[in-house]
Parts: sequence; structure tokens; C-alpha cells
Amino acid sequence: MKKLIITTILAAAMASFADEEYVSPVTGQPFDPNGKYTLEQIKARDERVLKKTGGFIHQKAEGPQTLLVDARQKPTLTLDEVARVYKLATHLEAQVAKETRGEASPLAFAKGLVESRKPLMLVAIIDGCEELPALSVYPEERVGIVNADKLKGGDDPSAPEMRVSKEVWRAIGFVGGLGFSPAENDIMQPIYTIKELDANRYPFIQPMNMARMQGMWKRFGVKKERRIPYRVAVQEGWAAQPTNDYQKAIWDKVHAVPATPMKIEFDPKKGR
Repeated sequence: MKKLIITTILAAAMASFADEEYVSPVTGQPFDPNGKYTLEQIKARDERVLKKTGGFIHQKAEGPQTLLVDARQKPTLTLDEVARVYKLATHLEAQVAKETRGEASPLAFAKGLVESRKPLMLVAIIDGCEELPALSVYPEERVGIVNADKLKGGDDPSAPEMRVSKEVWRAIGFVGGLGFSPAENDIMQPIYTIKELDANRYPFIQPMNMARMQGMWKRFGVKKERRIPYRVAVQEGWAAQPTNDYQKAIWDKVHAVPATPMKIEFDPKKGR
């Protein structure tokens, strides 16, 4: 009896270990024995997905990146947060840098960085300049400049930095090819005063407008990061050679010559 109990316990432990050992090739997540579905159901689902897609592959982002520069005497963490949200929304990296402007004019300073670093676009935060307004954009140069000195004031000590963040987003939008947005829940609104800037409660560009900037990015060879089915990569012509039976079946099917190819006959009446 004692042997039977020990054997039963060991069998249960081994079964539990086997369940935990399975990692889904589709989601990359280990099997949870306490989850909603059984191991058999998870494996059946993975089998269906693998047959249809060949699994999912990761395509890295390509092309120049957006450069965000804080050229103030006392930089803050504003640009780090903008870069984080920018990547979530676009699947592209935004580099953050601290640079000293010195005696150069804001535009000359920004153009120098564009020439040396070759970014997709550049947004710089400056101070110590009375000539420029709160926001200046130079789409042809792919440059936006936010003048932090014109965004100060008010009883809330956090307000000026929030205004800077909003204007950085507006600079990205205008330089990226966007105009004023018809959507109220978007920072790309007609804003002419600090009061109107503070009243806007959506301190970033909405995803729909982010998607509109894709045309501008493609012109400069930018491709965003993607996680796509192996089948799509084969259809687009850049997939690597298949590494398993699922991928081989998809590879052969996509590259197969049609059994009954379409015939096009010349029509003399139409001239084609």
C-alpha cells in the first residue's frame, strides 16, 4: 500500500512537471496547469496556429531614428517619457540626448545635429532664447524647437514641464507631416495660448494620427518593428529558409507554380 501511494505521488509530480515544462511556440508562455485550458487544448490550439502561420517571427526596425535633444542648462526626464510612449505607439526607437547649445542659434544648433547624426527628425528643447516662440517647426529641415522659457509661469510647479512635453509632441506631429487634428482628444489641436495648452488633457498624439506619419517615414527608408506570421514574411519575399515542417509546408505552397495558370488572350477589339 505504501509503495502504491509513493508511486501515485511520483506520477502526479511528474505529470505536473511535464505540464509546467511545455512552453507554447505561439505565445512563448509556459503552460499554466491552473489556467482555463488543459494542456491538450493548448497544444491543439498551437498546432492549428502553426499550420496556418508557420509561427511568428520578429522583424527589427530599420532606418533612421527620431532624435530628441534636451539642450537646457538643467535637463529633466521629460524626453525619456516621450521616447517611451513614442516607441509604444510607433514601434520605433526615439534616441534621447543631452547637448550643449553654446552660442549657436537654435536653428543652426539643430541643423548641425541633423547633419552629424542623420536622424529621421529632430526635436530640441532650448532655453536662454527670447527670439523664438514656444514652438517653432521647420518641416523641410525635419527640425522642431521647443523654447522652454516661453512655457514658464503658473502656480503649479509641474505645469511648465508638462507644457514642454506637450509641445515636444506637437513638434513631432508637425515635422512628421501632420496638421491640426479634427479629434478633440489629441494634442494636435489649434493652440495659441498657454491657457489653451494647459486645457488640453491629452498630452500625446493619438494612434490614428501616428499611423498617418507612416508615409513620411517610408520616404526615408524607415520600417517599424513587427511581429508577423512566417507566412506573411514568405509572401513579402524576405523570410529565411524554413526551419520546421510547418514552415516548409508554407514555403512550398507560396512558391508553388499554379496547377492551372491563368491564361490571357489578346483581344484585337480592345487592343490588349
